[in-house]
Amino acid sequence: MLLDPLDHRILSILQRDADLSNAALADEVGLSPSACLRRVARLKETGVIQRVVALLDSKYTGRALTAIVTIEFSRHGSEYRRKLMQSLIAEPAVTQCYLVTGRISCVIIVHMNNMDEYLAFADRHFDQDENVEAFYTHVVMQTVKNEPGPPLPDLS
Repeated sequence: MLLDPLDHRILSILQRDADLSNAALADEVGLSPSACLRRVARLKETGVIQRVVALLDSKYTGRALTAIVTIEFSRHGSEYRRKLMQSLIAEPAVTQCYLVTGRISCVIIVHMNNMDEYLAFADRHFDQDENVEAFYTHVVMQTVKNEPGPPLPDLS
């Protein structure tokens, strides 16, 4: 789907505040409310907007320990990584999971209550998976920037 400058403006505004009313969004982009509603519906139907969510501050959720974990696989075929990928998808503490190129095979973001919970998680998912060659845990000390979604090109 080809996006035009109005689509980009709508998406840019929604990335900042998806809770904005349709009337306020339409006013900000210079469309009638009905035209704006049709465009947003089309962006959702075509998958440009995958879903609308609330971003939570982890310190209020009881999951204050955030870790970035990099994983190295012994073998790289899909049949070897399938079990781990399925278990990570099913794990509520895993909020992001990426298969990547290079020496590292996979990067995940996890949110845990404490280090004991993380150690049990690592044992379940990494230590017991024969295809996990190594994993490295980077505990987040401070979140400096957390912007969801890709940046949009400036078409102005």
